Amino acid sequence: MRAEPIYGFTRAAAGTGFAESFERALAWGGIPAAVAPAIAWLPDGAEETLAVPPRKVHSFWIRAISVATLAGSAWNSFGDGPNQRFHFTREGWFGQHTYAGGGDKASHVVSYYIVAKILTGLNIELGMKKDDAALYGSAVSFLAGLVTEIGDGRGKYGFSYEDLVMDTVGAASSLGISYFGLEDLLGYRAGLVPAPTAVCCPYGGTGKDYTQEIYTADLKVAGLADRMRFNPGPARYFLVSVSYSAKGYPYADPLIRERQVGFELGINFVEILRAVGVRPDTWWSKILYLAFDILRFPYTQIGMYYDLNSGHWRGPGIGDQWDHFPH
Repeated sequence: MRAEPIYGFTRAAAGTGFAESFERALAWGGIPAAVAPAIAWLPDGAEETLAVPPRKVHSFWIRAISVATLAGSAWNSFGDGPNQRFHFTREGWFGQHTYAGGGDKASHVVSYYIVAKILTGLNIELGMKKDDAALYGSAVSFLAGLVTEIGDGRGKYGFSYEDLVMDTVGAASSLGISYFGLEDLLGYRAGLVPAPTAVCCPYGGTGKDYTQEIYTADLKVAGLADRMRFNPGPARYFLVSVSYSAKGYPYADPLIRERQVGFELGINFVEILRAVGVRPDTWWSKILYLAFDILRFPYTQIGMYYDLNSGHWRGPGIGDQWDHFPH
């Protein structure tokens, strides 16, 4: 029987009943990568004698990490400024005249996606099954967002249901991507861009400056090619991304603020790691895979960016361009 690689596992060549069942098992994610190469060469029926022993679930550490995550959210939000009467606020989503231009909303989606993804990975390392780990990690991520909003409700920001919706989108995205096995196809990243030299400031405002932050939703060419069964050539090492960034919010003159939606072509470093033979089976390689999967490194992409405020394009560039003159 001939075997060929697919999705980082080994897929048996078609032609036998076992080959078909093996492909289905791989599609379901039911066979660990460590045993797949050996199973692929077994005769029909031999796989029935194999059993993977269950892993010990380290429940104490799973609960401890979850509690620490919630405690960190509480510390961050309840410790931000003096207490006020609990109140709600409407922030206007991604609107031009909102305090952050939607930069905070993009941040909430990606941040709580990353929290859920990290928790999912830790839960798996601590013995949970993948689906359970993803559900538990995403639930804790959502609760962390809820705790943050409760803390904001008694502070200067107020409880924002819009922020909580974005937190939920981020946590649910992590759950969906994990459940359907789309990690090689879709993802989100957070990044920083070099600070542009802007004529400003200040014009008041609340919260941090979002000018140097950028967030992306990514389509990974390698995963698309594997699913559609075509050879992308060197393009398999690229990401096609949609980005969002807010320039000059909340402190610059409103006349020079920008809300930029970008379209980028970037480098998929995770796919490069796979290509050079770095397997995610050691502590350092797992951290490396995670970092490249959730962080957007400047100067590793090029794109065009449309300013929703002025209707003008910026670029080509890396997302740091800002026409800081009145429109």
